[in-house]
Amino acid sequence: MNLIFCGNLHNGGGVQVAISFIQELVTRKITDLSSTDLIISSKIENELKKIELDLSDFQNVYTMNFYGIRKNKAFKTINNNYYICFVIFGPIYYSLNSKKYIVGFAQPWIAYEDNDVYLKMPLLSKIKNKILFYIKDLIFRRYEYLVVEHEHVKTALLKKNYKSKIEVVSNTYSSIFDDKKSWDKINFPKGLDNSKFTLGYIGRSYLHKNLKILNEVNQILLSKYNINVNFLFTLSNEEMEILEFNNIPNFYSTGCITLNQCPDFYNNIDALIFPTMLECFSATPIEAMKMNTPVFCSNYPFLTEICKNAALYFDATSSEDIAKLIVNSINNKKLLDDKVQNGLNIISTLPSSYDRAIKYINLINNI
Repeated sequence: MNLIFCGNLHNGGGVQVAISFIQELVTRKITDLSSTDLIISSKIENELKKIELDLSDFQNVYTMNFYGIRKNKAFKTINNNYYICFVIFGPIYYSLNSKKYIVGFAQPWIAYEDNDVYLKMPLLSKIKNKILFYIKDLIFRRYEYLVVEHEHVKTALLKKNYKSKIEVVSNTYSSIFDDKKSWDKINFPKGLDNSKFTLGYIGRSYLHKNLKILNEVNQILLSKYNINVNFLFTLSNEEMEILEFNNIPNFYSTGCITLNQCPDFYNNIDALIFPTMLECFSATPIEAMKMNTPVFCSNYPFLTEICKNAALYFDATSSEDIAKLIVNSINNKKLLDDKVQNGLNIISTLPSSYDRAIKYINLINNI
């Protein structure tokens, strides 16, 4: 008996990967699931209910929330012993009664410990962060099998002398982006002026996403270039307040959205703005390219190796450089159209979410 575990995923791209994988397993009948248990978080359960996915092919499905080092006490009631446990993204700090583990790795703080995000952190926070990820690093090194989302991550881990067997299974866009019937509409904020160029950001407000710099970018656009654009986010009210975006007239938020609403978000922005300073592999630029949306993003290898000639790049540490790129690009239709076409060419070479699911299952079966 095997176990697929994603009870520790509650937000962000990890949730989307889990939903996509489970959906492919069930709808495409990739493998016999009758001897496989599934543990999902309540967040994933809610998302799967929205797409009305039937999980009866699994032997057992449990909804259990795991946070950090806290193991859900209800797990004791399962009493199953597993041969292989596939943890979609780790680490996990506890035993799941499995003989072998395959663990997904998406921790850029470990892969790229010398990063620009630390320049923005107070000394105490920096020390705490380094201790936390030192511990996570030690845990990841214990796993015999790791799965990463891009070759550059595997290279980074090998440079850190990881002895694990590391497989690369590329991230990609969800099959939902190919199924227009499954798309849901968003209630966009009142007052959003559609006649203005709209730069959109989709995701949470983690420190490494570097969103706060957009306040400075906006001020430069207004004062230096006399250009007023919309910035549209998918942040909660609390996140907007913490970032002090809530009182900026041309900053708007849809609030948190579901996977099925993502295509509608991309369809209602003129370009993606992605000032992140640290990633392993974010699907956000890939999704934007799939939806014919130009990509403005940070000039780091973890993005340039994925977006190649399909994005417009800026220095994520410089609000002046970001503003300058926006000014030089938003009225250049030919430039934006060329980038969109380059993006579609890249998309055509990527594996599908079905291909990703096949590779995950092959990893399990080969062990």
